[in-house]
Amino acid sequence: MQTEEELFNRRRFLQWTAAAGVTALGTEKLLQGQEQDKSAGTRQPPSGPIVLRSSDLEIILDPQHGLPYEFHLLQNGSRMRGEDFGLPIKALVCRKQPWNFATTELTAQSNNVNKTSAAFHFLARHGGADAASFTLHYELENATVIITLEDIKESPGFELIEVDIPRLVTVREADGPAWLAHGETGGSLTLLSEAIEASLPPNTFWGNVLGTLPVVMVGTQQAFCVQETTAYMDGTALAVVGASGQRRASLGTTKVHRVNGSACYDLNLGRGASRNCGNQNTPNLLVEQQSSCRLDFMPFSGDISNAWLQAGKLVRDRMPDIPTRFYNDKYVYGIRCDEPLFPKPSATFSQCEEIIAEVAALTDHSPQVVHLWGWQFKGKDTGYPAVNVVNERIGGYDGMMHLMERGSELNTTVTLSDNYDDAYRSSPAWDEALIERRPDGQLFKSRSWTGEESYILGVAKFMEGPGVERVRYTCERYKLKKTTHVDVLSYYAIRNDWDPQRSASGIRNLVQGRYRVLKEFRDRGIDVSSEALRYPMIGHISCYWYLTGPSPCPFGGKPIPLVPLIYGKSAVWGLSGPGARGDAATVRMNQFFYRARAHSMGRADVDRAVMLDAFYLTMVPWFALHARAIEGFERNGDHTITRLEGNTRVELDWATKNMRIILDGAEVMRNDAVYCPLDASRIACYAASPQTVTVKLPADWNSEQVEAVRLYPEKREKAGIQAQADSISITLDARQPVILYRNKADALLS
Repeated sequence: MQTEEELFNRRRFLQWTAAAGVTALGTEKLLQGQEQDKSAGTRQPPSGPIVLRSSDLEIILDPQHGLPYEFHLLQNGSRMRGEDFGLPIKALVCRKQPWNFATTELTAQSNNVNKTSAAFHFLARHGGADAASFTLHYELENATVIITLEDIKESPGFELIEVDIPRLVTVREADGPAWLAHGETGGSLTLLSEAIEASLPPNTFWGNVLGTLPVVMVGTQQAFCVQETTAYMDGTALAVVGASGQRRASLGTTKVHRVNGSACYDLNLGRGASRNCGNQNTPNLLVEQQSSCRLDFMPFSGDISNAWLQAGKLVRDRMPDIPTRFYNDKYVYGIRCDEPLFPKPSATFSQCEEIIAEVAALTDHSPQVVHLWGWQFKGKDTGYPAVNVVNERIGGYDGMMHLMERGSELNTTVTLSDNYDDAYRSSPAWDEALIERRPDGQLFKSRSWTGEESYILGVAKFMEGPGVERVRYTCERYKLKKTTHVDVLSYYAIRNDWDPQRSASGIRNLVQGRYRVLKEFRDRGIDVSSEALRYPMIGHISCYWYLTGPSPCPFGGKPIPLVPLIYGKSAVWGLSGPGARGDAATVRMNQFFYRARAHSMGRADVDRAVMLDAFYLTMVPWFALHARAIEGFERNGDHTITRLEGNTRVELDWATKNMRIILDGAEVMRNDAVYCPLDASRIACYAASPQTVTVKLPADWNSEQVEAVRLYPEKREKAGIQAQADSISITLDARQPVILYRNKADALLS
């Protein structure tokens, strides 16, 4: 598990040392090339251009470099520039004996062209020898261009690592109003005339791979292009270069064929730990997924600050539907039960039952999902990969089974927080052959999370071995129902294993390992939630513990809700990192802005007011909003309005910290007070401070039939209300929930 503090610190560190994520032999030359790009010239119209044409788009390609020169949008006659600097494609190749890496600039050797496709053939050389050849293929359909790397051939003793194409589409400040956007940490929009010269910083673990949302955009007043990097280990580039008045913004990609065995990698060993570097015995792992990206073009007219909405909707329409809607009405939270370094448990199973029962009573028995952290062996992060021992200090197996049965009576699914990444030498299931290997060939030793150093499982080889039986045993032994949580599984959607005997690229570990874990649970009727929102897991996992964000935009842009716009129908998530810190109002504003659930973790002594705030002030509005697609967005200084389907909007003032939610035309939340429907028959009323609120009733409610009930852990009592024709006024005490019932008979008052 990545703790929130570690996530925050890691990302702050990343901002301060952006270029230090991955270093490799040959990378210095690439970086030098990027510095030279800033002063590069302009691509001239190609001699003998290659033209691809569909009903919507015409592409002019440079036959020498195999790169786009210009895109013509036929619907409105607009144009967008391609690679605008006159620079060639570069390839990184490895010579195995003597071990050496080199970056080479390429020109196309030949091409094959028809009306809607073009294939450019390249030869990469190393030290005068032919090292590798490949084809860069463009396929045009309507206004979409698919770009793939194909027909890769490596000469004996050589290997192709990657092909760098940092600029496929470019916009210029000198040509008029232009913009750029990206979505990796929630979403940011920058007007090119205000942009800082910068590029997207490398991720600590994956370099220029955007793990959360590999979507970048550039546009003008007449058209835009959105790039989605569809290959999970390919890089995504977005950069601004040039002084004021001469800025240029470009998007592009790095097409990765092999994992660079010479690179130095951050293995999440903690602050200050050195990176682990490969050597001449480190294999350059085959990626095992075709390199690809897509460019979508669309004509545009209107305010350029809204163009990203149209671009985001284009991507949203092709995103997969959420695999299950089980979590749509559930309050999901974790209870940290025990760790071996704790002098006593932080929550026994009996105390967990008390928490669940109180939450049930205080939320009118709304459905809950509760993850037990530290249920196994001696507590959290102990015993893995074995799961056959229940922590006796918190109640043992019988205590856990009783808790799960009691949870069912309280409309609660009590389940596990499990882990398929960490392993411990003290485990009865320890097997060194199942541990991943680092680039240097040594066992992948991780951190001591709770007292004993962990090692990282090679998930692919684990699921090819004892992993399937572990899933079966877990489901049957612990009588799991409907859902379980597997920590880390989504966070490292891509992680490489340099085991010389059973190596696995991040793709193999994903497909044969992580997807296999999900399948084995799913075949037994159990849906798996996991840790961080990740692009390769969209369509496979429904519920994520968090989205990491927001973070400052390197171009100086302003936040936009791009992640919820694109992923809104595909997943649900909480919020971590800086967005989940600070005063309560700011945290809730970020949750509403990014469509995030409450990200809750408690112990036996957790303040019930904290849990009530999480449920009523965050979850109740979330239940009503999250399934509604974003249709519009406005920013006026510090004030933002996100417009959703059905005459619904979220209004946030980031200076005054005022909040307001309008649902189907009626106000249901203002600042620290909520008066929002739970379902067709109930309205939840709650405030963090004493106040009187007026609740507009749904059109089919009769105010004379409404009953109000105050909820307590041990009782329910009638609350006084003032009824008008179409509304109810009620005085709320601080953190005292009240439920309005459509019919008095449903109030269940004795």
